[in-house]
Amino acid sequence: MARAVIYGIPVSPGLALGAIRRLHGASSGERRHIAVEDIPAEEETLRRAVAAVRAGLEKTLAGLPPALADYGEIVTAQMELASDPRLMGTALARIRHRKICAAWALEETVEELCELFRGMDDPYLRDRAQDVRAMGLRLAEALRGEGAPRGDASAGILAAEDLSPADVMELDTASILGILTAEGGPTSHTAILARSLRVPALTGVTGLPEAARDGENVIVDGLSGRVLLAPDEADLAAYHKRKAAYESFELETRAAAVLPAESRDGVRVSVRANLENARELDDLPALGPDGVGLYRTEFSYLGRELPGEEELFAEYAAVAARVAPLPVIFRTLDVGADKALAAHAALREPNPALGLRGIRFCLAHEDMFRTQLRALLRAGATGNVALMLPMITDCREVRGVRRILHELRHELAAQGLAHAARLPLGVMVETPAAVLTADSLARECDFFSVGTNDLIHYLMAIDRNNRHVAYLHEPLHPAAVRSLKQVVDAAHREGIPVSVCGEFAADPYGVALLLGMGIDALSAAPRFVPGIKHMLRKLDADGCAELVHTVLTLPDAATSRQVIHERLRRALGQELSFLATNHATPGTP
Repeated sequence: MARAVIYGIPVSPGLALGAIRRLHGASSGERRHIAVEDIPAEEETLRRAVAAVRAGLEKTLAGLPPALADYGEIVTAQMELASDPRLMGTALARIRHRKICAAWALEETVEELCELFRGMDDPYLRDRAQDVRAMGLRLAEALRGEGAPRGDASAGILAAEDLSPADVMELDTASILGILTAEGGPTSHTAILARSLRVPALTGVTGLPEAARDGENVIVDGLSGRVLLAPDEADLAAYHKRKAAYESFELETRAAAVLPAESRDGVRVSVRANLENARELDDLPALGPDGVGLYRTEFSYLGRELPGEEELFAEYAAVAARVAPLPVIFRTLDVGADKALAAHAALREPNPALGLRGIRFCLAHEDMFRTQLRALLRAGATGNVALMLPMITDCREVRGVRRILHELRHELAAQGLAHAARLPLGVMVETPAAVLTADSLARECDFFSVGTNDLIHYLMAIDRNNRHVAYLHEPLHPAAVRSLKQVVDAAHREGIPVSVCGEFAADPYGVALLLGMGIDALSAAPRFVPGIKHMLRKLDADGCAELVHTVLTLPDAATSRQVIHERLRRALGQELSFLATNHATPGTP
């Protein structure tokens, strides 16, 4: 193969050089119609494939190495998914009603479920499409009579259309140098596993199925999102130099992670971690966060039945106790009619991003919401807990939640259950309505947290899952920068702190602007915390305030990026490229 470059989404940092090891064959199988008398045989073929996959996963689960024991529940979830009625039942129905073969029915069912998850607005739930597709690939291989996907024992770069954690665990993990997939995102299980294995990984790699050929050498750059195919001698020399510099940088930032994030002119910013689930707590102490700025509570609601109060209380209390005395901010349930709550038959909506989601969904389904709030109030007695409400557009929504909390405290007291007498209540600022009424909202709240991902989505009137308009998801657009400044100023006028918990909080350009705006806290994925703190110690707040003043006068994002890049290049030098993980795109400085 000739030297070439393809791009993906960097989801685990680092650099690696190795030979491609392909896993999984083509995702599409045979497509044929069947006679009525052949329906039972095709149904039985699918059932046998499911049984074979479950047996293989049970074997994987039994042989999990101690270092990966925490991922056992993911493999268990994969086993449940294999026979989930939404997958198995729908595929069997297609065989019966459309008289098509098992492979065709499976392919269509997997694609339908993937589209359902891809349309979800929450990135964590959206990345569950990768779990469904990976399971579909395993089932398709079982239908073709192929065994579990195992590469050879030599070290290399795993490449596949999709991977599940079970796929990776079936291999010698010590031989995995890097991971490339055509599907998936930053919160996919494969991404989380890659970070725990400390190997670079890219998802959403353009042209991967066509470009990745077994045995050919590639360089994976998990910092810039590049994959260099068939590198030459000059490429190899540059790779070794960059890898050594990055590893030195990593050691330095990790060693200093426990130090406070204080700018050169003495301004301290709290740097916190966003958590998807409790498994991520184990690594937190070494990364030095000042608490948890966003704990997503949706994971518990993805099962077949809604969780009860005791189950939720056990989860929330355990998290609060582990993080104490540092704060943990729980975002209340952020699902809506577009989210697949198996136990809740919500209405399908033509445009769920503009429909019954976030706080709207919770207030419309108050019994379910009260169960969660009772669990959170009880967990507040075990740690430093705060509540954060998503998708707020009106002060009445905040008042409605305060009313419910007041009633629940009386209930808990009457039942003799320990609970927090008061929990700080904040809101996610992620809609234009919240930006434009930030002054009024600030008088109803104890804190703000800006969700830049959704805010940009709504400001720019785009579906960020639509590749045709993805280029408009630009955090340096003047509308986004001016909105952030307006929110920070409104919060501070009312005497409440404000944080940013979207991807912009881990973007070097974002960190510089937010420091200049006077942000109180930044919250990002745990792996970004040491780098953010390191960068804040290299910047001065007064200089960044001048930078903000300049950027607010600029006409477009490209000009702003150039101006900020020049300031950061002088302050950070080569380190700027090490800090841009997960936000790099081709052509970006």
